[in-house]
Amino acid sequence: MKTHELEKELGISKHTIFYYEKEGIVTPQRDDNGYRSYSQDDLQKLIMVKFLRNLNISIDDVKAILNNELDFKECLEINQIHLEKQIKSLEEVQENIEMYVRKDLPMLPALQQIQREVKNYKLGYQKTTDIVSLGRRLTKKLAIKKFLYKFIPTLLIVLFISAPSTTTVQKIIFVIFISLLITTGFIAADFQFSQLWLRLPLDQTRNQSVEFLNDRIRYYQFKGYIDNVKYFYSVLLGKEDKFIKEYKYEDIQSVELLLKHRYENYGTPIARDWYVLDYRFEFKDGNHFYFYWPITLDDDARFIGMILDEKVENVIDKDHVIDALKNGIHLNDYVKTTEN
Repeated sequence: MKTHELEKELGISKHTIFYYEKEGIVTPQRDDNGYRSYSQDDLQKLIMVKFLRNLNISIDDVKAILNNELDFKECLEINQIHLEKQIKSLEEVQENIEMYVRKDLPMLPALQQIQREVKNYKLGYQKTTDIVSLGRRLTKKLAIKKFLYKFIPTLLIVLFISAPSTTTVQKIIFVIFISLLITTGFIAADFQFSQLWLRLPLDQTRNQSVEFLNDRIRYYQFKGYIDNVKYFYSVLLGKEDKFIKEYKYEDIQSVELLLKHRYENYGTPIARDWYVLDYRFEFKDGNHFYFYWPITLDDDARFIGMILDEKVENVIDKDHVIDALKNGIHLNDYVKTTEN
């Protein structure tokens, strides 16, 4: 059997056949013209080699199996272990790629130091998007949830208070209108009683957020209760873009990290003290944005520290907390360490 016939029979290239000859797996005879002539034994060996190679068995192990120096089943078991490790490694690579795509992160050398970390927070403080952010961006899904949580109890209360003996279309319309009006009032304040009574961070309830993207930041800034209502309903309708501002990293004049010592409680006499950060963004066009005690979830603080350090030309950090952010150190622990 000539080389071209073997190629057609096996579906492999002549270069591959010559490689197996070089490895000593087959030893074709030469005819009078010097052309290779393969025997049926060579053909059967190459069929077996192709089968084993398709199982991702190395060429050295293939030769050992053909020479009866290695048990086929034992080889498969060893290969299975290696493949499982490779699959797990590839799955981790795939998960990291998917994470970086979702987060739309800039290319930073320090990213290799960060391991994927997702924390489960209680009281509804889960992230609303995968983007690295200060605060939580108000998404349509979150806006719907907030609206229903406010509107349904309000509607039931209004229905109970009105307690109509007869139900008319006008009465139903009136009840719905009053309920919407009261709900809008709650949306405007966005349950600010949590700040007054529970002493929680103010901007956890005002929908403000700063998102750190590949080439820019994107943020919504609270400017008043009427604007907040407009923003809330625009998110419900998918038309919030006019309320969102964007700046490329090179258009940021400075970002100041302000370490603050604050207290909070949950309606109890005992308050817990925290070291927290406020952020002041100054832009080259004269605009600015002060973010009071923004909530930061999952491992976003580390990403933010790295992005600020790499992408923002002027980071004002008199308390040197950016290293704490980059290394995932809680600010309370960081302050205690520096004080000691």
